[in-house]
Amino acid sequence: MLTPRHALALGSLLLPAAQGQASQEQTGQQQALALASAYATYFTAQTYRDYCAQKDPASAGRSRQAFTAWTQRQGLTQFEPQLSRLLGADVLAQLKAQVRDSQGDLVAALQKLGPASQVCGVYAQQLGTAAFDVKAKVPNLGALLAGQTTVNTGTTTGKTSGQTQAAAGVSTVYSVAQLSTLAGQTLAALPKGTSGSAAEEAVLKRLRSLGAQVAVTGTVAPRFDALDQEDDRRTARWGIYCYELTEDDALDPLRGKAATVVGSVSEFDRDTGFTLRNCRVLNASAAAGLKKSSLPVADVGWRFKNQPAEKFLVAAGKGLQDSQILGVYLYPSTVVGVGGMTYPSYPPLLFLKDGTVYNDPSWAPDSFNVALSRQLEPQKWGQWTRQGQNFLVKWGDGETQTVKVTRDLTMPPAPAGTKLSGNFRTIGGGGNSALGGDVTVAVSSDYTFTPQGTFKGGRSAGATTSNVTAASQSSTSGKYSVSRYGITLNYADGGQKRLFFYRMSKDVIHIGGSDYVQ
Repeated sequence: MLTPRHALALGSLLLPAAQGQASQEQTGQQQALALASAYATYFTAQTYRDYCAQKDPASAGRSRQAFTAWTQRQGLTQFEPQLSRLLGADVLAQLKAQVRDSQGDLVAALQKLGPASQVCGVYAQQLGTAAFDVKAKVPNLGALLAGQTTVNTGTTTGKTSGQTQAAAGVSTVYSVAQLSTLAGQTLAALPKGTSGSAAEEAVLKRLRSLGAQVAVTGTVAPRFDALDQEDDRRTARWGIYCYELTEDDALDPLRGKAATVVGSVSEFDRDTGFTLRNCRVLNASAAAGLKKSSLPVADVGWRFKNQPAEKFLVAAGKGLQDSQILGVYLYPSTVVGVGGMTYPSYPPLLFLKDGTVYNDPSWAPDSFNVALSRQLEPQKWGQWTRQGQNFLVKWGDGETQTVKVTRDLTMPPAPAGTKLSGNFRTIGGGGNSALGGDVTVAVSSDYTFTPQGTFKGGRSAGATTSNVTAASQSSTSGKYSVSRYGITLNYADGGQKRLFFYRMSKDVIHIGGSDYVQ
């Protein structure tokens, strides 16, 4: 789970890598890097544990026990207090704040691995792998924490120009997306079953074949010393992280702007990106003198961004036709609700007869612009094949999913003219009260339908802590009509919504992207 990005966040605080320092200070920097590596591993294990405590309460106790046993095996039971004594409380506080920026990426990576029950079920096993073997990574950690060696914490910084000249022998500049594509193509060409470490080594070998030093252009990230690339609908799958900048803070004036850097490719992590060591920032004239690479940029090098649903709304009848729809099938999942508790949920998948499937329906199908959705959000589309009565889906990002077809998870279309009756409500939210905290956030929405074709709808939100309560509320009314997988809401003020719809049971309906319970 340890990635260059996490080490980078730590290293940027502990390791300024200023030029011209004495050899004993370089040794101090190496020792600081060792501490950064140990803390990044510790932080990853801790985040993994907390994720399981929140997302899979059934395994929370086992996860906490596994973490405690791991810290004992690795000699980390007093790790943070020892770091505080060694580095100082202020430096440790900065370290925690900076590495916490990576927490969202870690959680996103865990979510992609599969259902929380499955991911958390192997937590203890994962802690026993080499990725979490701090003793092997930093064999002298005990001596470092005991203060028997000197650690350079980076409290001294030098003045920098932020401008250097191109390294000798570099004549070509690559974009972040080009290198990302090269990595994706290399991974795709490997035999099935290639181990993760072997796959990453293959990418490293391919990138290093470009030269001992590589020049890359991209947009400087807001916080990290990294280069990214994106357009209005996609981002490069793997970014470039500049490690051991030869000039302190050289990228700071360029954040959010285009820049060209030169360095040696030292690491590749499939969850984050590439690491360049001895990274140098080129001035405009040096960058302009480089020839732009002709390497292609392909989909394999991009990650598509989620788009606003409004982009895919078209007039009624201009979207999918009934004859194109195979059916709607649900799959079991979980969702975080009020107080941080996790609840079972059953998201819908819209299957089409042409062999494709869409995993995020929001609009009534006849108002859904399928062609534009396929173009702008291909990650939400997959190809399905039959496996007996079930489906095997291969998604746009290469992941596969088995969708089991059962009577309870098959949603038939509603007959035209279907009438609804009663009050239906959905509740979502967050907070940490389920985990022993005092924060509860609740967001609710409800509809009251009559058999005469009218409705009233409302939305409320509230948050409470031990000493604060806040709330808001709004309501609407109008007429509704239901036909197959769509519900049309005609509001009294003249507005209209045409939303995805199906009925799960007598007491549960689905509107837009939410389930409503009577």
